[in-house]
Amino acid sequence: MRTFTIRIILIATAGILSGCQSRQAAVTFKSYIDNIDKVSLVVNGDTLAVPYDTVNGAVLRTELNAPAYAQLQAGSMKKLIYVEPGCDFTMRYGKPTTGASRFQFEGKGAAENEFLDGHGQSIIPLRQNMTEEEVLGIIRDRIDRHHQALETTPSLSAPFKALEQKRLRYQGLSRMFTYRQWTKDIIPFLQEQMTQDSTLLPTTDYRDFMSAALYFVAWFAAPEHDTYHVNKSQMDYIDTHFTQGGVADFLMESVLTNHMLLRGAEEIAPLMAVFDRKVKSATLRKEIRREYEEWSRILRGKAIPDFTFIDTDGNEIALSQFKGKYVYIDCWATWCGPCRAQIPHLKKLEERYAGKDIAFVSISSDSNREKWQRTVCDERLGGAQLIEKCPTNSPFSAYFKISGIPRFIILDKEGRVYDANAPRPSDPAISDLFNQLI
Repeated sequence: MRTFTIRIILIATAGILSGCQSRQAAVTFKSYIDNIDKVSLVVNGDTLAVPYDTVNGAVLRTELNAPAYAQLQAGSMKKLIYVEPGCDFTMRYGKPTTGASRFQFEGKGAAENEFLDGHGQSIIPLRQNMTEEEVLGIIRDRIDRHHQALETTPSLSAPFKALEQKRLRYQGLSRMFTYRQWTKDIIPFLQEQMTQDSTLLPTTDYRDFMSAALYFVAWFAAPEHDTYHVNKSQMDYIDTHFTQGGVADFLMESVLTNHMLLRGAEEIAPLMAVFDRKVKSATLRKEIRREYEEWSRILRGKAIPDFTFIDTDGNEIALSQFKGKYVYIDCWATWCGPCRAQIPHLKKLEERYAGKDIAFVSISSDSNREKWQRTVCDERLGGAQLIEKCPTNSPFSAYFKISGIPRFIILDKEGRVYDANAPRPSDPAISDLFNQLI
C-alpha cells in the first residue's frame, strides 16, 4: 500500500516550553493506510478536520496555549497523544505486529508519546474474595509503580510528567470497579478522588473513573434503585458538587444519554431541568435537545407509522394487523448471541400467555433471509416471525432509535407506544407487567 504523510501543525501562542525553540508545535502523521478521507484532531474541546489527500496529506492548524492531551483520528484509527507548544514529532502508524506497538515516534515530543503509548489501559487482577483494603492496596501499588516509571524515564518534559502523573492515578482508580463488593464505606474515598480537571477529559481513564464513581455515589443516595431515581441522584450530585463547565457537561451528557438509551424520554423532564440550567456548551445543549426530541416521539401513548415487514412466506405484514392486542416486539438477529439467549425465555412467555390479549412479534434484522428462515424452522420459533425489508436502512429501527439488540418494545391495543424499552423475557418484571396489562 502507498504511504502517505499528514502534517498537523499546531500554532502555539504560549511561551517556549521544555527547551523547544519555536512557538509552533507540529505532529507529522504517517500510516500504511491509504483509503481514509479525512484526518481530525480534537484538542481543548475543539475539533479540527481536513480532507485527506493521498499526495499532499492533510494539514490542521490551531492555537495551543498549554500542554494538552488530544485525540487524533485517521479513518477508524483513534489515538490519544500529547502535545506541547514548541515541539515537533513524527507519529507512524504501522501494520499489526505481535508483541509490538503499532505506533512509532520521532522528534521533539517523541519520548512523551512513547511513554503514553506504553502505559495505556491495563488490567489489574482483582479477586472478589479480597477485602476492600486489599483491593485498594493493589491499586495503589500499581499507581506507585507507574509513577516511578514516569519519574525514572529520561528525557520526559516537566509539563508532561505533571499531567501524566494525574492520568496514571485515574488509570489505576478506574480499575477499582471491576471489584463488585464495595460498600458505602468507600464513598468518602471516591468523593475525594472525584476532582474537576478538564485537562484530563480527553483520556478514557479519567472519564471512566468519574462516570463510575458518580454512579456508585448516587446509587447509595437514591431513595429507590430504579433507572430514574439513580439518574436523578446523579444529576443532583453534579448540580451540587461540580462547577467546572467541561467536567459537569461531560457527566451530564453521560447520565442523560444513558437514561435515554434505557428509558427513552420517560421521566426525563426533571433531569433535563438540571441540564438546561447547568450546561455550558451550546453544542452539547443542541445535541441533547435533538436526542430528547427524537426519543419523545416514542413516549407512551404516541402514535407511530404503520411499519411493514416480510413474513416467512414472503408476505408483507403491517404492525397495524395486530391491533386489538398488546404487541410484544422482539428485535433480534440470528447472529446475535444475547438475542438467541432470550429465545428459551420468550418461548416460556408465549406458552404462559397463550390465548391472552398479547401478540408476540419477532422482527429480525438479518441480511441473510434464508438463514433466518432456517433458524425459525429449526428452532420452532413461535409468534409472528417477521424480517426487515432492508436491514441496513430500516425505518423502524431509525424511528425507535435501535442501536443495539436485543431490544423489546410493547405497543398497546391501539397500536400506540406503550414501552419503547420493555423488559427482556428473562426479566421477571415482564411477567409482572403482562399481568397488569391483562
